[in-house]
Amino acid sequence: MTQAIQDSLNLDIRPEASLDDFRSSSYRPILDAVDKLVQGSLRELFIVGASGFGKTHLASAIYEHYISMTSKMVISLNLTELIEQDPHATALVGLEMFDLIIVDDLQMVRHSYEWQEGLFHLINRIREHQKQILYLADDPARELQIGLLDLHTRLSLAPMLTLPDNDDINDRRILLEVILKKKNWKLPEEIFEYLLEEGPRNAGDINTVLDHIRPLLTRLSRVQIPKKTITEAKQIILHETFMLEISDNADSNF
Repeated sequence: MTQAIQDSLNLDIRPEASLDDFRSSSYRPILDAVDKLVQGSLRELFIVGASGFGKTHLASAIYEHYISMTSKMVISLNLTELIEQDPHATALVGLEMFDLIIVDDLQMVRHSYEWQEGLFHLINRIREHQKQILYLADDPARELQIGLLDLHTRLSLAPMLTLPDNDDINDRRILLEVILKKKNWKLPEEIFEYLLEEGPRNAGDINTVLDHIRPLLTRLSRVQIPKKTITEAKQIILHETFMLEISDNADSNF
């Protein structure tokens, strides 16, 4: 296995990822399912979530949690990177030696029939050896446009859960607090509340907006924040959120 392929497996898992980042009540069904994976009572799980809503971060957190709780062997595959680097799906050979295989960005398998065949045979070997597999994708199995019907059937049999859409303001508050904590930032309360109410709903877009207001934050005084700065920050939040919404709508209509 080449170094490039290895780098797309579990070597890029970030140790700071934690299930504590998903502590809102809307994540309870997913956390309960993760507990069942750890206990061994759940063999397969399919998690669905739109781009930017934290699937890869969740995959990293599950990876860390599973290892810490079981001391078993886990491997994580990111198909966005891996399929391009390994067009013949050689990275899938022998993965049944791992206790849990995490497959992130599963939707990318639609672009490669060889990967569809390789994944189908891997699932069969996982079942034969009574191992576990976790899928994360943008869409449910029935909407993945997979040409290999046998693989479509296999994936459809896995229990499916959907990531929260963060329409609940309490979910967004926890998400924003987690993002800021990881950045070691503290937003002025008025900007925080405005971003919470008027900003994006997913982690990826929230980070994009924060990057745009970062120059303002670095100039903020700890004692007094000029009203002009707060107004400018709000304008940036509103504008960038609007532009992200336009971009998302354009992508969905493509």
